[in-house]
Amino acid sequence: MATSQTPLLQGPVLEDSALDNELFWEKNKSRIFTGAAILLFTIVAAIGWFIKTNQANSHAQKLLAEATGIEGYQAVIVKYPSSMPAADARMRIASTLREAGKWDDSTAAFRAFLKDFPKHELAGGALLGIGQNQDSAGDTASAIATYQQVVTQYPQSYAAPYAAYSEAEIYLRSFQREEARRSYNMIGSQFPQSPVARMAASQLSRLAGTPGPQGTTGSIEASVAKPAVEAVPVPTKP
Repeated sequence: MATSQTPLLQGPVLEDSALDNELFWEKNKSRIFTGAAILLFTIVAAIGWFIKTNQANSHAQKLLAEATGIEGYQAVIVKYPSSMPAADARMRIASTLREAGKWDDSTAAFRAFLKDFPKHELAGGALLGIGQNQDSAGDTASAIATYQQVVTQYPQSYAAPYAAYSEAEIYLRSFQREEARRSYNMIGSQFPQSPVARMAASQLSRLAGTPGPQGTTGSIEASVAKPAVEAVPVPTKP
């Protein structure tokens, strides 16, 4: 006869792990299958996108290589608008228009490049091209502002030291010697390894031995170099 002190069951009740696993599977198998299907679809889609992108880029590069003028470059942009060759084509259009003296059209092409490819490695070069167009059109105030924007917005780009040098040239042409000196000194301190650093140092040496605009101006005029760089595109890798 059982008393109140006698347990009704002897020993612990053990859980059946196999039964638990089976129950878990029956309860969640639809979710597991769905998740696996989604993962598989994502992987297949990513592989397909990668292959398609590479093929499109290859075709765009081939079309760009065969292009012989603005119309050819525009064909690349229309057919492959988001590709790297399309970015290169926009830069080539802008440079071609610049060479033809069509400053406004060239600037519009550079701005189109910046709109479509704001993070591109040549974005600084496109902005530099806009500044050069403004300078060539006689709008030196806008050109200076644009050159300064290149330096502040794209300090790590190849275009930044050239923009600073071009800014100094405008000051030098206007006989603003102190402003020119500051720009040249900034190149030496901020871009000491750039190709224009030695040119800036040379200009500083000439300024040091040159009288102001009230004296002889010939040596100032002689020290004014041509634009340090033209905004030509750097060929993109296939």
